[in-house]
Amino acid sequence: MGDRARPARPAERLAARRHPDGFDSPERLTAFLDAIRWSAVTSADVKTLQAPFRSGVAVEDYQLEPVARALDAPRVNLLLADDVGLGKTIEAGLVAQELLLRHRARRIMIVCPAGLTLKWRDEMAEKFGLDFTIVDTERCAIVRRTHGSAANPFEVHPLTIVSLPWLRGVKAQRLLDEVLDPRSPERRFDLLILDEAHHAAPAAPKQVYAVDSQQTKLIRRLAPHFTHRLFLSATPHNGYQASFTALLEILDDQRFARGVDPDPAAVKETVIRRLKRHIVNPDGTKKFLDRTTGAIPVVYPADEREIHDLLKEFAKVRRARLNKSVKGRKAADLVTLLLKKRLFSSPSAFGRTLDVYLDTVGGSGAAAQTAPAVSPADDEGEDWMDEFWEESGTLDDEPLAEAEDDAIGLAGPLQGAATQDEITLLKRMRAWARDYEAAPDAKARELITYLKGVCRPGEHWTDERVVVFTEYRDTQKWLENLLLQEDLAGERLEILHGGIAADERERLRVAFQQDPGEHPVRILLATDAASEGIDLQNHCHRLINYDIPFNPNKLEQRIGRIDRWGQKHTPDIRHFVGAGWDKRVDSYEADLEFLSRVATKVARMEEDLGSVNAVIVRAVQGRMLGDIADYDVEHAGGRETVPAETEVGEQVRRLRANLDDTVAELGITPANVKRVVDTALELARQQPLTPHLDEKHLAEGLYSVPPLTGSWERAGAGLLEKLTKDGKPPRQRPVTFDPAARLDPEGRVRDDVVLAHLGHPLVAMSTRLLRAAVSNSEIGLHRVTAVVSDDPALETTLVGAFFRYVLVGGDGVRLHEEVLYAGGWVPENGRFRRLENLGQLGGILGRGLTEGTPASAPVRQRLAAAWPGVSDAVKQSIDWRIDGKDQKRDQLARKLVQRKEAEKKRIIENLDRFETTLRAKLAEGDGADALFSRIELTKVGEELEQYRRDRRSWESRLSRLKEERDREIEVIEARYRDPQAHRFPVAVVFVVPKREATR
Repeated sequence: MGDRARPARPAERLAARRHPDGFDSPERLTAFLDAIRWSAVTSADVKTLQAPFRSGVAVEDYQLEPVARALDAPRVNLLLADDVGLGKTIEAGLVAQELLLRHRARRIMIVCPAGLTLKWRDEMAEKFGLDFTIVDTERCAIVRRTHGSAANPFEVHPLTIVSLPWLRGVKAQRLLDEVLDPRSPERRFDLLILDEAHHAAPAAPKQVYAVDSQQTKLIRRLAPHFTHRLFLSATPHNGYQASFTALLEILDDQRFARGVDPDPAAVKETVIRRLKRHIVNPDGTKKFLDRTTGAIPVVYPADEREIHDLLKEFAKVRRARLNKSVKGRKAADLVTLLLKKRLFSSPSAFGRTLDVYLDTVGGSGAAAQTAPAVSPADDEGEDWMDEFWEESGTLDDEPLAEAEDDAIGLAGPLQGAATQDEITLLKRMRAWARDYEAAPDAKARELITYLKGVCRPGEHWTDERVVVFTEYRDTQKWLENLLLQEDLAGERLEILHGGIAADERERLRVAFQQDPGEHPVRILLATDAASEGIDLQNHCHRLINYDIPFNPNKLEQRIGRIDRWGQKHTPDIRHFVGAGWDKRVDSYEADLEFLSRVATKVARMEEDLGSVNAVIVRAVQGRMLGDIADYDVEHAGGRETVPAETEVGEQVRRLRANLDDTVAELGITPANVKRVVDTALELARQQPLTPHLDEKHLAEGLYSVPPLTGSWERAGAGLLEKLTKDGKPPRQRPVTFDPAARLDPEGRVRDDVVLAHLGHPLVAMSTRLLRAAVSNSEIGLHRVTAVVSDDPALETTLVGAFFRYVLVGGDGVRLHEEVLYAGGWVPENGRFRRLENLGQLGGILGRGLTEGTPASAPVRQRLAAAWPGVSDAVKQSIDWRIDGKDQKRDQLARKLVQRKEAEKKRIIENLDRFETTLRAKLAEGDGADALFSRIELTKVGEELEQYRRDRRSWESRLSRLKEERDREIEVIEARYRDPQAHRFPVAVVFVVPKREATR
């Protein structure tokens, strides 16, 4: 290892001045040393975590597992498949932060659903102090104005967030083409975070074998250009192995291949899946409360049951007319399902669909008296009907309604012209729907009764909050009008749907998360646009499914808004069911009861939802069409398609021990962090923090940040409250350095207090200022202190020199960084004696800085005069600390060799296992592959072609594995090759025995 040393500048300054004013107070120097230590993050150290201390949330121990695994791997390829509500966004932020701190990542891209871009940006800023930029059409225009017409936002901004829909567009693809070279093995980006990653997996197959969707192809093209990949999904497995293996291949194509059963050991290392029931407190009790589910009974009047009967009659008449045409019958069934779905939502949603369908079949004008038969020869094509439910399953409110309207429009011509009897039935149903345009039906009346009982049982509103979910914007608007009529609206009601702008959506979320005493909203009426990624659990534990989607995934996403990390009350999930359903056969109530069982099954879900989702979807469709009389929903599925980790308790204990070691080693405590800020504000000539009186919960350890001037203004970013009252200017929230002080008496994270973590602008600017003192004498730090101590371990005056020791690898990445110390005894009338017992040396220095008292001016003057005689010896002790036998250089050399060999071994083992798996699969041949025979029998051309493409891909991957292995090994070798050592002086500390200070 080469070595580049610099002289001990503080020692030189001290010797030159020989003046007692050239000393710092112990508190100031200790704060400076802390700032230097906290910036010393090493790439090769895989145990000491710093990201948790740069997070603005109270990180749960189990959330540390992903970042711990990430640090132990040469390349990060992880699928975070934790249960909904366990905090996958926090886990991803911890991984990103730690990779940035260790210089293993610089360019990060987050790809997520369009509605979550703002949430990701704000959470990365507020919780981790990371400044991500949302790249969209507006940002592209800004970049062109500020950086020139040829500027590319992916090159201008290292930390970016992109919505999946925008990424599919022509503009985004052109911008990516400019920075990505598909022919080059070089990875231009560092970390890809793919949120809701199940959207990138191929959809469920029409028959046997899943075919890549456009989104699958898009992410497959993007992923290879990232060194590290982090995928997030609570439901990564849709029940089809080919879909799951396709997602795993995109995540890590050195372990997995599409269509090849994955190696269980590789899955265990790559997939992190914990369920709420496995997360426990230190005493063994459950951390997450079990949900309760309940049905709200509805007495449906005769007119509502009659409409259901009319719809059944309409479906029966059409099926009889179209029984010779497979395509016509499929189209008729699709329309029936959509009409039933809308009927079970609301009269308003039902009426809209009837209007669309009547326009399609000619019901608004002259109708055909007789309908021409649909020929069986017309049954070719129309694959869109098979794909409709899968594709529409990801849509919300207006986009969903438009997709369903389009489907009805396309299905109309496939059924031939409607008969007069059919149109008469449709018009009768539409007339019923119009009767309820401004009036509640039976279910709406029960909803109103429930809301009044919970939120406003008398004249006064309670502090209870309820979120009501519906699939359709039509239903939402109808319910909003009904609640207005019942005085359940105004400032007490908020409406959330997909058409709301991102900033307004965030305002609604913040309002609903605020303490009920701070914001009047009590009811949130939301479409499924709010069911992915939005947190509503702070002060709400009640949720009503006003309608029940045919797709169970949507139900689980809804429930996950309140059943998540931070919920302090038992989640109460409600839906509606017809009273007396068990006394009627094949009735309106029986259909609704079937959907009620689906809702109950999902709410009580204990296994992987992906394993039962497709099964339940088919059962719901069959039941609603009358093709099956019933289905045992309760026992659907029953197997874990993605194994969950059950020994989470032991995992948590290990992670907590690692974190405690970091606190002990680096001294990252609330008091120490505040000391750094206090010192920096004083040096920057800013006003000090002042204690804040917490009138709400009487919490201690809160501080008001004063008005900051100059460049320090940005240190107050994010302190203003997000919501204001009555047009008043926003108040500035206090800060705390203690995560526990940010919790209310029930353990919820308070939104009226800001945690000043290491990544917060106030703390980050403070540490930067103190670190800059190493090379900037104008800051006002001398980097020398002298303390008087009565430590019994002191033989005589002790001098210690602190210095940074840095190793930089061959690829320019910092392999190691550490603040070391060396020193020895300085007798008044004797030679310097090196103290080689580093434990003793560190103990005396540490106790002196924290427990000692500042030395007097005469003592400081005496030490300044003595320095020239010992400075060379102190420098020699630094040399010994690095180059002495079995000292830091030797220790690090062994450690880095071990780390290098471990990384190489892991790469080789992974690729060897993958090669064995591929060879075994290819050895089977088509003839031995039962799946191939099933695909051939289906005669679905695109599935057969996809299977053959996959087989060709296996052969191609096998042929490239040796080259890939050599390339990965060379990358590792280059990183550790010829590391260069650098040492930088930091500070000098004198510890004087009390007996010598009084002479």
